[in-house]
Amino acid sequence: MLLRITGWCILSFFVMPLWAQNDTASLPAAGAAVVVEAARTLERVKQVAFPVTVVNGKELRNRNADVNRVLDALPGMRVRESGGMGSAFEYSINGLSGKAVKFFIDGIPMETMGGTFSINNIPVNVIDRIEVYKGVTPAELGGDALGGAVHIITRKDVYSFLDASYSYGSFNTHRAAVSGKWYTPRSGFTLSANGWVNHSDNNYQVWGNTVEVADENGRPIAGNHKYRRFNDDYRAISGRVEAGFTNTAWADQLLLSFTLSHQHKGIQTGRTMAFIYGDVRYKEKLLMPSIRYAKKNWLVRGLQVDLFAALNRVEGSTIDTGSNKYNWAGAVITSGVNGELNGIRAQKSLYTFTDHTRMAVAHLGYQLLSGHTISLNTNARFTTRKGSDAIARAEWTIPFREPQHLNKIISGLSYQAQLLNGKWTNSVFVKSFAYTAEANVYDYNGGQQKELITYRTSKHTWGVGYGTVIKPDANRQIKFSVENASRLPEAQELLGDGNTILNAPMLQPERSLNMNAAYIQRIPLGKQELNLEGGVFFRNTSNLIWLGEGDLFGTARYENINKLRSMGIEASVAYTNKKWLEVSANATWQDVRNRQRYTTSGARNIVYNDRMKNMPAVMANAEVRLYTPAAAGKRRISVYVNTHFVQSYFLNWPSLGDPATKKRIPQQWVQDAGITYAFPGNACSITVECRNLLNKQVYDNYLLQKPGKFASVQIRYFFSQVKHNQ
Repeated sequence: MLLRITGWCILSFFVMPLWAQNDTASLPAAGAAVVVEAARTLERVKQVAFPVTVVNGKELRNRNADVNRVLDALPGMRVRESGGMGSAFEYSINGLSGKAVKFFIDGIPMETMGGTFSINNIPVNVIDRIEVYKGVTPAELGGDALGGAVHIITRKDVYSFLDASYSYGSFNTHRAAVSGKWYTPRSGFTLSANGWVNHSDNNYQVWGNTVEVADENGRPIAGNHKYRRFNDDYRAISGRVEAGFTNTAWADQLLLSFTLSHQHKGIQTGRTMAFIYGDVRYKEKLLMPSIRYAKKNWLVRGLQVDLFAALNRVEGSTIDTGSNKYNWAGAVITSGVNGELNGIRAQKSLYTFTDHTRMAVAHLGYQLLSGHTISLNTNARFTTRKGSDAIARAEWTIPFREPQHLNKIISGLSYQAQLLNGKWTNSVFVKSFAYTAEANVYDYNGGQQKELITYRTSKHTWGVGYGTVIKPDANRQIKFSVENASRLPEAQELLGDGNTILNAPMLQPERSLNMNAAYIQRIPLGKQELNLEGGVFFRNTSNLIWLGEGDLFGTARYENINKLRSMGIEASVAYTNKKWLEVSANATWQDVRNRQRYTTSGARNIVYNDRMKNMPAVMANAEVRLYTPAAAGKRRISVYVNTHFVQSYFLNWPSLGDPATKKRIPQQWVQDAGITYAFPGNACSITVECRNLLNKQVYDNYLLQKPGKFASVQIRYFFSQVKHNQ
């Protein structure tokens, strides 16, 4: 499918100049206007009343970077990965993590799109910008983003273009991406396509005393071992085609789209590296048709409408049919076992789940008068998960075989007023969160034999918020925002994944009081510029949904932590000399504590007011970038070096046990470097990068080592009918 899309794009763009030569007279001026409007959009987003960081996608397109690495370098952000390409990852913003951080693409929630169409697989050259909201999130996004939101806005170039890139790196890692658009200004007909392929063997080395290597009985073997991962390969392919009309008198957008994606990967470990799997595999595919209609000044002047509807089908299969048990050398140590998952409870399985989701998103905005707008957003998702096991031997798959349901309806109403000639902006909103769920458990129900029990839950709650920004002049901003928010459990948390995460039907929605304050200062110095930003945050959370510790069988389930308080400070500084230099640095200190005084049994909680387990307190990033100015007919070279620091932290509660012998995630201090050479006209560029230059052991999670030194080279080609720097 993707090869056909890629071939079509290449062929169409070779003949496109001939096809459109009579329609492009106005494109250069239009293209220049788009560049100016894009810059204005970035500035408008930065000046909203909520805490937001904006990443300009144009600055990323020549870099061989994935979205996780880009966002991990932002203040207040932490992206934890369990391994190499395709591994599980978790975002943390100002102390709130996991599913409390939501992901959107062009205003549409991504949580039902499966693992292949995840944020980290989206190539950077299809991104216009990334907006990161910390804590308080605008009602316009229409989600239950209690801890913050990452919003990816894809490119909306009005002209025809082709953008293709390919990279090769260590561990036989390949990333290929192509995106293109064919636009006819006279009719507004638009045809666009993008796709990407990611592959990695992920056969990097793991070593050191902190790597637990188990014998055939699961007991750790003492000593310093060095092995390569061997069942951790990852392949993902995704393609999307859109067709319709844009920029017409009757529609800003009317687009039909079709998205298809597929992934296949090995499962090497359980919750830690003490559980070794040599034959377990996982496959997943997504199929999603959708339609979108958007129009400003719809029916009456000042009314804006944006409607989206989609049907998606996600199918995931966990294949555990092996008869052998392996050690880290990849050798068989035991034969004749009944699968590898779940330790002594292992039973062969070929479990497949299928999620059918119906999704509708509606946004209405109306400008009451100059500077005063009101908007309404509703997001409805109805998911049914069905499971099957062709072998039907594993007891643990029984709850997943029968249908389970999760339905959500989230709405938000907001009002924004700009006062004092735009120097003071206020926004107030109210949100409604409602869900119903049916989840299964295979357990004892008062009898002597296990039976399938269905738990039905239904919840409805409200949230309110307020944000304000004061701009004394063009170079200063003072922001404050507060929100009483809720977050509903997601399908994976409530229904499990049929793999290493069990279902948790008794989960309760999260609630949190979030507050942010920030001061932003821009100091222009002619050809130079200095930007300073400092902020404080406070979170008071109840019923935090948290992935519990793994059990003896390598599985875990989500649980609620009743009360949690998070507060902290973040600061960043950026210096730019437009001729040749950019320097930036940021740091975050966060204090996250357990504020539950009593346990569920009524006893005094011995870890009351303790720092939150498995969470760092200090993070910092810095980057230096040198470049030669871009000029007509001249080459451009860009060189960068950056560093990332994360303070060491305990896996379990810090106050319990002897600190000298406690399990901890070690301190991380990693450096990356890269160089980009752009050919004249910037149509083609080559980038060489090296991550983790000193080949250090890197851990985001306990006993799950990430790749060491990683070198790669990328080539990118860009063509458009409008000639300007890309």
